[in-house]
Amino acid sequence: MGKNLALEGKESLRNDLKVQLPVPIDSKRYLMGKVAFIDVAIFSPFLIISGVLIYFFYQFGLLNQYTFIFSSFPSIVIIAFQMIKHPIRREIPYLRYKVIWNYKFKKREKEFFYRKGAFDMSDKQDARRKIGIKSTFADCYETTDKRFVRVFEVSSINLSLSNKSEKRSTLESFRVFMTTINFLDSIQISQIAQPINLTRHMQHMSKRQKKGSEDNPIKTMLNTGYTNFIENIQKSRELVTRKRYIVISKKISSDREKTLDEIDQLSQLLMTKVESMTFDHSSLSIKQLNNDDLVKLMYTCVDYDNAVSVGDHIVERANDRSSVTVGQNTAKDLINTLQKQLLEKVN
Repeated sequence: MGKNLALEGKESLRNDLKVQLPVPIDSKRYLMGKVAFIDVAIFSPFLIISGVLIYFFYQFGLLNQYTFIFSSFPSIVIIAFQMIKHPIRREIPYLRYKVIWNYKFKKREKEFFYRKGAFDMSDKQDARRKIGIKSTFADCYETTDKRFVRVFEVSSINLSLSNKSEKRSTLESFRVFMTTINFLDSIQISQIAQPINLTRHMQHMSKRQKKGSEDNPIKTMLNTGYTNFIENIQKSRELVTRKRYIVISKKISSDREKTLDEIDQLSQLLMTKVESMTFDHSSLSIKQLNNDDLVKLMYTCVDYDNAVSVGDHIVERANDRSSVTVGQNTAKDLINTLQKQLLEKVN
């Protein structure tokens, strides 16, 4: 009876094009009930310490309820922390996720700096050392573990607006893609939230505004208000767009040129496979990110808040080799001040 209900449940999920995700696998071996062998290994040292303390107090005639509680306290605390489990992931004990992980989080380094110029592995505060990306080269990330990583931006299809036949066709095309590509182990699929970029829209609107608002103060005021409104939208952290990426990597051999040729071949094959995926009324587009796009993506993932405010000036700041970096308005004021001083200076 239970088996039939389980089969009916799976069939119902299959008809609705849904999948029941499995519970996280618990690889621990249990001695009895909820007590695993690893729990016993953690308890044992503290139980031995408690036993030694109780024996010590007993030998000297000091054993009473207070010394007994004092001796047993370490064991009771460890057993309680180890047996209380995570509310969702039952295989993770309280001692691990609430004590050890919190301690490591508080002790870890929280401030890193982007050093311009040559990469130095001995500099522990260089952000590139932590994220594992040395530089962008030939439209690839060059990583600290000697790999070339190439990123592709892929369009998406909204399955929630599709009927069942369209969903089946889409999922079947994706299944064929996953089963026919021969370098699946080097592929990573990611979805990354990024700030809204309305720069092109603002440029388009500014061109249209210049045509008919030069002699009309009302239109000028409305256009200024609309421009400020768009800029505020871009700076808002709540408005984001989700972009989908496919990432492939290749280990760098002694011959760098050969490795680049190999990843170029994989790139062409991947783009062909994605573009050849057939759907009822739509298709996917795929674009390989160039060096500037890779810099923007890395900056957005590392420092999202500043990426919202900096916008398209990310690449300029990343490629700036000057030891001093200033904003656009500050740079203009500085140049005007220096020019004025040069003109007024008396030799």
